[in-house]
Amino acid sequence: MRAAICLFGLFLLWQPVALLAEMGPLSPSQKRWDKRYSGEHYVYGTAPVTFLKEQINKIPRGKALCLAAGEGRNAVYLAQQGFEVVAVDISAKGLEKGRKLARKRGVEIKTVVADLQKYDLGRAQYDLITDFYYYDPALFKRIMTALKPGGFFIFQNFSIDQPDTNRFGPRNPAYLVRPNEILNYFAQYRIRYYEDTVIDLDEGMHRGHGAVIRLLVENLKP
Repeated sequence: MRAAICLFGLFLLWQPVALLAEMGPLSPSQKRWDKRYSGEHYVYGTAPVTFLKEQINKIPRGKALCLAAGEGRNAVYLAQQGFEVVAVDISAKGLEKGRKLARKRGVEIKTVVADLQKYDLGRAQYDLITDFYYYDPALFKRIMTALKPGGFFIFQNFSIDQPDTNRFGPRNPAYLVRPNEILNYFAQYRIRYYEDTVIDLDEGMHRGHGAVIRLLVENLKP
């Protein structure tokens, strides 16, 4: 792992994952995100996604997994709220800044450099899984399997309306959510919140109107 974890036992636990990620050549995606996160400033700010703050009191404290964690703003917020947090991202640079932010705020997060298409989320391990601005429907079944009974999945991503709403965000339709399509993946679970709307964003380079899909799902399956 690029940055040392203070407790030696934790270092031994997490070092192999990070070493495996760093020993091989960097993928084009890793290079792109490392370049984006290489500056001192936080590209999307240091405040958590507003939707996460709005829903946090519905979610019992426990172990949280932050997917596509970027520079760690949501992971650090969850640690401040009393969660034990694992943050996963393809960018070592982003996660390094996440650990720096955590130290600044007096909390700890565990980080794993990994490609989410290959990373093993496990089974019935987490009380909360977050996925913000990373859209891959192939992950959804794995996410719900990784939740404990009673665990929550929270999601926010740009909708197909974003290119007509503002200049920021992806333009490729493959990375944008179409109306109601995400609901099909969670029909057997309890959907606690769903919204297809336009909101005002103040998240670093995401500033202004944003067309988003928001979702909160509870795993009630044993």
